[in-house]
Amino acid sequence: MADANEIAIAQAQAPFDDHNCDIILRSADGVDFHVFKLILSLMSPVFKDMFALPQSEPQSYVSSVPVITVTESSTTLESLLLLCYPAATTTFGSLDDAKVVMKAASKYDMQAALSRAGDLAMAQFLPNHFLELYALSCRFGWPHHAQTAATRTLEIKDLGRPSNMFNGMRDITALDHHRLLEYHYKCGTAARTVGSSLSWLGFSYRHMQMWRECSCRSGTGFVMLQTDFGNVKVAPWFHDYLVSSGKDLLARPCESTLWEMAPYNRAITKATECTYCRPTIVEHMDRFRASYIARVKKVVATVSSSCYLIHY
Repeated sequence: MADANEIAIAQAQAPFDDHNCDIILRSADGVDFHVFKLILSLMSPVFKDMFALPQSEPQSYVSSVPVITVTESSTTLESLLLLCYPAATTTFGSLDDAKVVMKAASKYDMQAALSRAGDLAMAQFLPNHFLELYALSCRFGWPHHAQTAATRTLEIKDLGRPSNMFNGMRDITALDHHRLLEYHYKCGTAARTVGSSLSWLGFSYRHMQMWRECSCRSGTGFVMLQTDFGNVKVAPWFHDYLVSSGKDLLARPCESTLWEMAPYNRAITKATECTYCRPTIVEHMDRFRASYIARVKKVVATVSSSCYLIHY
């Protein structure tokens, strides 16, 4: 009678069912993967050294093909081996699954497979897991992926607050986390400066309503700002918009911050109280905001391109 604890051996699906193989990897849950020593040796120095050793007695044999039992599950082993086969493709069921495969690839020193796993994880999980992917990129030394993921973290308001702790914290060093916070802060500082001076605003904007002479700028309530076409006198409502949006950008330095309607609507509402501003202000503010967003993206990209984030 078979031992109740004995695992029933199953056969892996193609391409790991080739009986012309010269080695079988048996997963921890009892699935046999028929593979080739040459492929594993090329992908993994660990397996290369293993195959160079004399075969030990405890190994079992099926049709004279050596069987090596590994600690990985069949799901993990299948993904790992697919990453080793040049014509094969795989996907991960979750980021946690991807992490397990990356751990296995690192264990067997499969650098090419590890790199492919990182590319796939970025393609699959970046929109919802950029913080964890930043941590993994730092851990495995992928500066390009780290930069991509770090740029997405600019969408998080006040990243340094304790409430923004994330699952990947266990995968990241204090230094790499500090670099991420520093990057977020420098992008916020750069984005905020865009509204404090309009020197980047071109000559074609000289006729916009925000600095035409009208009751909005009468008395002492106006503010002077520098532009490419000279110093302009702007209304308090417009200056308030620049100040409030600058504060928002400091906390969350990304394009979507300027698409939020509350500060914009407050400015429009106040502007429409002016008889002179009312007819054209929506059109002009929409045009200004589009240029404002483009400028913020440009200065933030300048911070990103400095690549000070990751040092290996």
